[in-house]
Amino acid sequence: MFSATNLFKSIPCPGNDRCLAPNCIFSHDPEILAKSEKTHGPTSQNTDSSSSRQTTDQHAIKRRKLDLSISTTPPETALPQANVRATDSKSDAVKRGTTFGPITEPQKQVKERPRTLERPISPPRKQKTPADRATGAKTVARPKESLNPRTLPTPPAGHDKRMLFLKYIHAEMTRLNNLVASSGRSDKEALHLDDQELIKTSLDEEEQLAKGNSAVYANHVKQRISHFKKMKLDDWISHLKTNIFTTRKAQSPQSGPKAFESGLTVDQERLVLRTQLLTPLDKLLQLGYVVLAPAAEAIEDARRLVQQAANWEVCDRCKTRFQVFPERRVEDGVLTTNGPCTYHWGKLRRPKREKTDAITGSKDSIYLCCGEPMNSPGCSSAESHVYKMNEPARLASVVQYIDTPDNPNPAKLSGGRRVAAITFDCEMGYTALGLELIRLTAVAWPSNEELIDILVQPKGTILDFNSRFSGVFAETFRSAVQWTENTRPLPMQNSGGGDSLSPLPIVSSPEVARKILCSYITPDTPLIGHALENDLNSVRLCHRKVVDTVALYPHPRGLPIRHSLRQLAFEHLGRHIQTAGAAGHDSLEDARATGDLVRVKAAKKWTEMKTKGLDLEEQRTA
Repeated sequence: MFSATNLFKSIPCPGNDRCLAPNCIFSHDPEILAKSEKTHGPTSQNTDSSSSRQTTDQHAIKRRKLDLSISTTPPETALPQANVRATDSKSDAVKRGTTFGPITEPQKQVKERPRTLERPISPPRKQKTPADRATGAKTVARPKESLNPRTLPTPPAGHDKRMLFLKYIHAEMTRLNNLVASSGRSDKEALHLDDQELIKTSLDEEEQLAKGNSAVYANHVKQRISHFKKMKLDDWISHLKTNIFTTRKAQSPQSGPKAFESGLTVDQERLVLRTQLLTPLDKLLQLGYVVLAPAAEAIEDARRLVQQAANWEVCDRCKTRFQVFPERRVEDGVLTTNGPCTYHWGKLRRPKREKTDAITGSKDSIYLCCGEPMNSPGCSSAESHVYKMNEPARLASVVQYIDTPDNPNPAKLSGGRRVAAITFDCEMGYTALGLELIRLTAVAWPSNEELIDILVQPKGTILDFNSRFSGVFAETFRSAVQWTENTRPLPMQNSGGGDSLSPLPIVSSPEVARKILCSYITPDTPLIGHALENDLNSVRLCHRKVVDTVALYPHPRGLPIRHSLRQLAFEHLGRHIQTAGAAGHDSLEDARATGDLVRVKAAKKWTEMKTKGLDLEEQRTA
């Protein structure tokens, strides 16, 4: 049956004298059997060493696995489920014939028994429930949202109709939520939703229906509203537990965005940045960077043209012509005329082309904010019109540009570390003098350590904080503290409406903010940003050592089309940013995402150079 390989002739037969195999592959040599009895014989009653106890315990476990018919004293408790797999692996070794001899019961138990053996069962780890919110469980801050339908690429209906349906859904959910508050349930605090949770729940419900078939959107919404009207308290509580709390628990992040790891050392990242990623001068000019400060003659010409035009401007939002009075009109003290301003805050998007367009005609472009077609009345309104200046000479007429000054002793990070590169982002608001800097944030690269996060008092009177995009509100300015030399960035949670964990420091002018930024850099320090020409224009700084993610990640259709920072962060970092809606952007979040995008490109560039057989470190030392 088996070939005579004699592989098992040195192993005693497990059956010993009871073996009935005609040609046993194991050894029946008396000398080998005698050695096995000496080696695996009964354990001495007097020994109490730890190794003997361990061996005996293992034999007892193996005996239970091999022969369940042997009469033994049952253990006090069953083995935990987690140890079964390990026991099976040991039993397999016995079945293969590697342990022999009589097996006795363990004479002495281990002194310190695992706590799991004291329990009748090993309970699973406790999972958090919706009621944990009422017991002080740590939650992730959510951005505030308004009762306004969320933007969709292809909305199923107009903004007005979606808004009407949303209000009905919110009204019914508010009614059911009030029933929870007035009930005598012991868990009503955990089940009762606050105002923001109600708004979010209503928005989620409407958005889910809007993403379905647009042809039956109205019918589905009406059926859903009717369903909520017929709901009782118990039905609503069941809906909360099964649909809302469970979904949010799966979707809500338990921590901040995961830190990006490039696989390179800090020195390698800095080397790639300086040698491979700097945006060349011709590309800077193509992107609209101001590399030379405007001359005094050009500035005077710009001022003269503004005076000749009597300060008439074109609104940056609705394109209406209006007159601005930087020092207020003497008669009535107004700053602008022809208000209010009705506009679309979303961009126009052209629908995807379809094969049927040749028959039915192409579709009109729609606004992302409300889904209405081009040339439709605006969906948002503001008290006054606003404008911005794009010409460098006009910008310099408010605050003049400067070249990055020499800095023999730049400010350092904690621990005396020098700043190798800086990622910074600026937020702008509309004033009587155009679009001005109102917040400046800077972080060290590649560590993303926060350096600067300050509010800036603009030169002109503020017309609109541009809060949907800047994340700065009137309350943010009112709660600000005065900046001093020893002021360090304070942790701030951008939750909209100025609702922050701690106030931001504020400086008196854009020149002071620029001075603080320049205290960390020299003319050779790389500045990193997304569409950084806008940020440099806002601080009126001419700097040529620039790394712009617009140049690192060009759009396949070329300029002037650009990828948005939000899109790049999602595609290359898997990170969702700028998700606060009306609460606006967080400049600190944007700056860190931009820095990580540069690190992604640095890692790819390093791999490409290695693949080509080039060593950047050797080139640097050469």
